[in-house]
Amino acid sequence: MRALFCSTDGVSHLFPMVPLAWAMRAAGHEVLVAFAEHTDQAVASGLPIVDVAPGFDGMAIFDRTLADNPEFARMWWNETLGDDPSRFALMPAELNRPFFERAFALAEQWRPDVVVYEQTAAYGLIVASRLGVPAVQRNLGIVRTGGLHRAIAALLPDVFERYGVPALADPALVLEAVPPSMFPFERPEGEFVRDVVFTGGTVIGDRLPERGDRPRVAVTLGTDRPGTDGFGPLKGLLASASALDAELVLALGETDLTPLGDLPANVRSVGWTSLEALFRTCDGVVHHGGGTTTMAAIEAGIPQVVGVHPLYPGNETLAPAVREGGVGIVVDEDAIDAATVNRMLEDESLRANTKAVREEMATLPSPADLVHRLEELVR
Repeated sequence: MRALFCSTDGVSHLFPMVPLAWAMRAAGHEVLVAFAEHTDQAVASGLPIVDVAPGFDGMAIFDRTLADNPEFARMWWNETLGDDPSRFALMPAELNRPFFERAFALAEQWRPDVVVYEQTAAYGLIVASRLGVPAVQRNLGIVRTGGLHRAIAALLPDVFERYGVPALADPALVLEAVPPSMFPFERPEGEFVRDVVFTGGTVIGDRLPERGDRPRVAVTLGTDRPGTDGFGPLKGLLASASALDAELVLALGETDLTPLGDLPANVRSVGWTSLEALFRTCDGVVHHGGGTTTMAAIEAGIPQVVGVHPLYPGNETLAPAVREGGVGIVVDEDAIDAATVNRMLEDESLRANTKAVREEMATLPSPADLVHRLEELVR
């Protein structure tokens, strides 16, 4: 069986699908990944990557779409996604548009039996619809799909006509990203599965990192945020770091930290590193609410502080799930300081709830278990 995995340009969208892709390969199936822009990071997955949108610049498309559509821009910055984000379809439609030409050509040449796509990669669902093969959607965080993909399709009539797509099919299977106890809605869109965290390969060094003599707290803002929107909660947290009897470890990739000035004595930067390895040496984590970071913290058994950006009320991502599961503290990112971190470290209920959710996750179908489901879809 051949499985085509489709993602938009962010590795934070691609990496959650990597464990399933490797489970497919381990079972003897062929796997190919359609991706763009950050292919130098995608190769850390060890999977074959095809750049289906050479020259793709996601931020340029994002800025141009908002500049060309002022009413849409007002809605984008001021309204929440809600249960049905279809009214926001213009942005993902424009971000998907550069993928179609080469993705269709790749699919015609390689002829996959199934297409697995992350929630925002509508081109994967459209390619599957054109080929008449089953599609599997991997949700990101707790954002609901609703009528989003049909709204995207309605904005791309030229794509459907040019490539002879008869109609948009529904996904044959949808995979949820959080376990039931963290799910903040009445009904899921798909099946609950175990989230196995992957954050890319890295050279750890000549030995595994060890815990320090005092509490250690990781601080990360994901793969894109530091370079596009600044350092968020860091300035307030660093300003009060001297009141914190703990070590802060900044995992901010290769971002230039010069704007932060001299780091306090109990703060150090580790650059780009494996969150799985880092979190196992930590007692907590402060982050932006990304799905991979949230689930990596649970997998490591540590509580978390999620900072919600005031300008992105619709992009809380995993914050409601963190509240629902009682595994962390959710605050406006500007309010994060040493007192917030101390509260996280001292609240034993957060650690107990994290342990319970971790145990729950272990009971859910793993990527290896899902291989059989995908095999059944193509029979």
